[in-house]
Amino acid sequence: MASIPTSWQAFPCASDEATVLKLGKWQKRTLRVLGSAALVVGIFWFIPLGDVVVALRNANVWHAAGSFVLTQVIAYLEGIQLWLLLRRARVPVTAWDVFETKMITRFYGQFLPSELMASAVKLYRLAGPTNQWGEVMAALVLTRVVNMIALLLLGVTFWAIDLPTGAGRWIGFVMIGAAIALMVLHFVLSSPVVTAHARWLLRSPLFARLRGRLVDKLKEIANSTASSYHRFGNMVWTISAISLVRHVLGIASFWLVAKAVGVDLSWMTIAWVRVVLQAIMMLPISLSGIGLREGSLVILLQSYAVPASQAVAIAFLMFIISLLSNSLGGLLELRNVALGSRPDPRRSAAE
Repeated sequence: MASIPTSWQAFPCASDEATVLKLGKWQKRTLRVLGSAALVVGIFWFIPLGDVVVALRNANVWHAAGSFVLTQVIAYLEGIQLWLLLRRARVPVTAWDVFETKMITRFYGQFLPSELMASAVKLYRLAGPTNQWGEVMAALVLTRVVNMIALLLLGVTFWAIDLPTGAGRWIGFVMIGAAIALMVLHFVLSSPVVTAHARWLLRSPLFARLRGRLVDKLKEIANSTASSYHRFGNMVWTISAISLVRHVLGIASFWLVAKAVGVDLSWMTIAWVRVVLQAIMMLPISLSGIGLREGSLVILLQSYAVPASQAVAIAFLMFIISLLSNSLGGLLELRNVALGSRPDPRRSAAE
């Protein structure tokens, strides 16, 4: 009769299993590459690649070029949003430096595992030279929150007008919930009451016991971030107006891409589909959104009688335009490396 083990070491414990399942940076990146490849293979298992190639070959170059130009204008306007906030916080940086940093960060973001890491690179490049971490962090958070609220509200408006069926039938309610959550977050962060409570908490005995250079630095950054976010409160309407202009241009850019491959969609449809597509692209489960973009457009546009091959062609053309746009950041970084220089945030904005 087999003996019964008396030691727990005979069985794999939970901690051992957790150690085995822990993935490193390159393992996660490999999984994303494999996930993208699986999505692409799955798409072309049902959609003839030849039809997609024909749609791309017959694409209108001028429409695609117009979309590319609008993409650059949108990126510059986003840089202006961030620059206005940084100027209000007395961060010595020019509008061009912010735009250049944004484009370079986009270039590196293509190779980073998540968009949050790309934002961390942007934070480091803008705040590192002047050590104004809290001010830059507050500006980045406010810009992201306001842009997302404006995007969702536009998407909900056009979704309500379009009233889609099929896969998009319930998406509007999700967008409404996300917009409300972001607005609540903004009001909480910009509230002077919350700022006062945050300062009191940092001075409370619970945090007062924590000592060390790193802890003191984190407290300082948290305090300056809360103060800066509150100080930006009266600029929300200016940032929101620029956001609306950016998203309208984004709708026009998406419309031009669709027209380039011969797909005629209304602006109402383009608007809410673009919102959903941008939200899905934030999911860190594929490399640069490859596969997610194509599959999402196939599902979202099938109720509008758009052939799957043309939906995939739209996605591919969007990816090509994005790749070309982000490559400009790579050229700017190459220029800085060749000249042995990089944008100096300590230059006066008046220059």
